Amino acid sequence: MANSIAVQEERPPYLFAALAALVVLLGYLVSLAPSVTFWDAGEFIAAAHILGIPHPPGTPLFVMLGRVWDVAIPGLSTAYSTNLMSAMFSAGSSGFLFLFCHAALAKGAEGMDAATGKLFRIGGAFAASLVAAFMFTNWQNSVETEVYQVAMFSIGLIAWLCWLWRRDRGGKRGTHELLLMVYVLGAALGNHLMALLVGPAVLAFMFYTLRTDPAKDQKERAVQWSEWGVAASLWVAMVGVGVASTKVIALGLILWAVAAYFAFRAKSGFFAIMALIVAIIGVSTYAFLYIRAGLHPFVNEADPSTLRNLWAVMGREQYPPRSPFDNPIYQSGDGNPGRFVMPFDFNSPSAGGSPSLVLVGLQIANYLQYFNWQFANAVQRLDPIFGPGRMLITLVFLVLGVLGAMEQRKWDKGVFWFHFVAWATTSVGLVIYLNFKPGFAIGFEWFPDREMHEVRERDYFFTVSFVFFGLWAGLGIAALFHRIRYQLGDKLSGAAPVFLLALAPFVLNFGAASRKQIPSAMLPRDFAYDMLQSVEPYGLLFTNGDNDTFPLWYAQEVEGIRQDVMVVNLSLINTDWYIRQLRDNPTRPYQPDSTALALYGRVDAPPPGCTPGQADTLDSWARAAGRRPPDRARGMAMCLHTLTDDQINSIVPQLLPRDHAFRAGTITHTYRAGTPFYVKDVLVLRLIQEQWGKRPIFFALTAGAGSRMDLDAYITQRALVYKLHGDTVSMGPGFAVSAFGQGQPPVDIAWTDRLVNRAYRYADLFNVPRLKLDPTDDNIANNLAFPIMSLGYGALQRNDLPGALREYERAAHLMPTNQLMQQELAQLRAVSAAPQLFDSAPPADTTKRR
Repeated sequence: MANSIAVQEERPPYLFAALAALVVLLGYLVSLAPSVTFWDAGEFIAAAHILGIPHPPGTPLFVMLGRVWDVAIPGLSTAYSTNLMSAMFSAGSSGFLFLFCHAALAKGAEGMDAATGKLFRIGGAFAASLVAAFMFTNWQNSVETEVYQVAMFSIGLIAWLCWLWRRDRGGKRGTHELLLMVYVLGAALGNHLMALLVGPAVLAFMFYTLRTDPAKDQKERAVQWSEWGVAASLWVAMVGVGVASTKVIALGLILWAVAAYFAFRAKSGFFAIMALIVAIIGVSTYAFLYIRAGLHPFVNEADPSTLRNLWAVMGREQYPPRSPFDNPIYQSGDGNPGRFVMPFDFNSPSAGGSPSLVLVGLQIANYLQYFNWQFANAVQRLDPIFGPGRMLITLVFLVLGVLGAMEQRKWDKGVFWFHFVAWATTSVGLVIYLNFKPGFAIGFEWFPDREMHEVRERDYFFTVSFVFFGLWAGLGIAALFHRIRYQLGDKLSGAAPVFLLALAPFVLNFGAASRKQIPSAMLPRDFAYDMLQSVEPYGLLFTNGDNDTFPLWYAQEVEGIRQDVMVVNLSLINTDWYIRQLRDNPTRPYQPDSTALALYGRVDAPPPGCTPGQADTLDSWARAAGRRPPDRARGMAMCLHTLTDDQINSIVPQLLPRDHAFRAGTITHTYRAGTPFYVKDVLVLRLIQEQWGKRPIFFALTAGAGSRMDLDAYITQRALVYKLHGDTVSMGPGFAVSAFGQGQPPVDIAWTDRLVNRAYRYADLFNVPRLKLDPTDDNIANNLAFPIMSLGYGALQRNDLPGALREYERAAHLMPTNQLMQQELAQLRAVSAAPQLFDSAPPADTTKRR
């Protein structure tokens, strides 16, 4: 008992924790993304650089932290600085978790001599922090600009504060540590809700401590229980803030009032008041959204410049709500997820509003699939499901994790309950709460439609659960050391090498998690550059998803590339705030680099914007809606359309009640009665009408055929974009068949050749003998290949067999997994070897290429 007390009172090994954090950081630095990455990173980097507002819930703390990192480190690009921020916060969490695990190993060291006990605890804590840090999902998120690692830092800090509270409770220091926990939880809410998921673990840890090791003094017991009640009630209130639920906030405040009453009775009322104050200070980061949105930054999602809009941003009203009782696949008539009752049929797929247990099974399988990635994802990397080689390594670490959890429960039950509740909440709990569609790569035998699946792999939502299991695996390595040492009779030389197992995730995940030593490291930035340079000066470019929009925002807002191009996202255009911004934001000047000069030359003046009278009207509209008018000093509003706020609010999806004849200049098209028209469809046609003759109009290749509103007769493809013309276009000299097959807009060979071979950048995709890309990069590389393939078709039309083969080989290099492309290349090579067969060997059918 005395030895145990001595262990508890020793000074924590902060220097070793700093060393652990430094080792992790070095691992992240050698794999750090050099620039922007796909998905949300482009939006976050752009928002941090200009202090903008990213998608709901707005992540105000993350944006402000990103801005500090952007300006605080001279000589680094904005993207590299914010990527480094993620790495630093993640490494910091490793340091705190090192301390947490070191403390949990104290009892396990009892009975050992000093040297062995120190190695056991330091080595075990190092093993736990290293395994957790280099779990695949945690590692990949740590080397790009993402919110999850700031959340992990908060969770690691809170875990360590819990242990300090247990050590120091009963004194002022313990009370201050509890207040700091409350503040960290509140502040972390402004980064991501993920940090709040540690709340149940904190409360479980405190509850277990107070029940099993109560203070000797009855008055002190009352104080500590009242403080637990205050902390629990404020956590409930913060959850209410995080989901923008007045009912949950009210419940939390009522519980706080009850806990405060008992705190005052226990002579601890000052703590209750201060805890409420620091919680409010913590969540006050949301005020940034309200203040900054009123200044109209170019990235201003959901425009939280009014209290109503701010509440909508915090509550994520932009996205259809989904509960564990909703059907994630099929929607009700109002666009929200439909309700379902779980049937007992294990085999039938979901239909209508009643999904079967197949869906639940797929959700569980999805989590297990992601778990299987964590320890050795570079093994059988291109097998997204359960590669047998990778599975063997996963089973080894699964056994270590279970062993670590069992031993942790023996060593320190309080820490075990914190650990277990944190893991359960962020694994099983999240699977139930998030209620995802079937994963990106599984379940197609039951749900064959791509729309029934998630648009990407969602492993990042389970980062915390993977990290905590990784800690268990590291503790399992320590337990293994303990047993081997016992079998060898205290010979450390034979037992110590077991700690090298902790390096396995680093070695076996490096090829998959690294974002630096890969040919696609600069692909998001280069793809954005290519897309923007495809558009003529002051052009309108319709895009659709995250990966053809967020990298463009990054390029425009951070690097200043082609800010004159107006990017119109067809997903966001369904919202009233985005439609207003298209009307109100100013036109930015065309500032060409050498590439744009070579393509388009100089342009003397921008297209006409609003007249002074129209500008006054826009200002009055904004004031009437309770919004601050745009700053006209930034430039005259673009006036991409002249819809009033009332007209914008009146646009609703509908089936056309009668035939509608659309006209824009010389473009005409009739949409038949009964045609479904969504808000985006109305706006696309309205923008074309109002901007025809003022701005050139383009559609991104990635936006899909549906975005072009059946106007293909007036459209030609120019590499990565489609241009809208005033006259109908027919196949003839200078045009080639699209790589997407017959019936698609013809390819303008001259413009496509100019862009593909003189303007576009391809990262290092052509500098490696064979590409092995993840699904996102592979999809973008495919999009870059399609224009090159069309140039090959054009060469065939000109009987230029060597030119066609050259273009085909380049296209095939970018899409090595496309079997049809490889078959066409083999056919062309055979024809090239026997030119007399050329006339009888036309290009293969391409209608099923995509």
